[in-house]
Amino acid sequence: MSIYFRAGFLLVATLLASGCASSRSETAAGGPLARQITQSAHCGLTAPGHVHLTSREEVRRLEALPGRNLSLESLKNIDFEREHIVLAAIGQKPTGGYSVTLDASEIRSGALELKVRVTEPAPGMIVTQALTTPCAVIAVTAEGWDDIQITRAENNR
Repeated sequence: MSIYFRAGFLLVATLLASGCASSRSETAAGGPLARQITQSAHCGLTAPGHVHLTSREEVRRLEALPGRNLSLESLKNIDFEREHIVLAAIGQKPTGGYSVTLDASEIRSGALELKVRVTEPAPGMIVTQALTTPCAVIAVTAEGWDDIQITRAENNR
């Protein structure tokens, strides 16, 4: 066996091992990286994106958001040493019938990746004629990542 073959083999083995180590879907204790607490059609977040809450004080500031009809009581009981809150929003919609739910979570290369499933009203469906601001409220592990990325689940427009 040549030295070049052994060096190449070691390089490939190291890259494969480090690739496996940089992606995980559970906390160190074996729990989920993320869990959906609730969802709302009226979060008050008019632009698509997310809000990351790391303390009870930040939850209290959310109370002043105009157009918010989301109960924050369950968020006040979160242990912010262990979990943070992420509100994943799809922005303002012209009618009811829209929703957001957590589909999967994974930490990959230092980023917490949250995949969400977005439901839209079917063509011709009878829906409320009111502006809505749908979002999912997700508790996420507080450690092991330094960035959040939210994407739609595969095969979900």
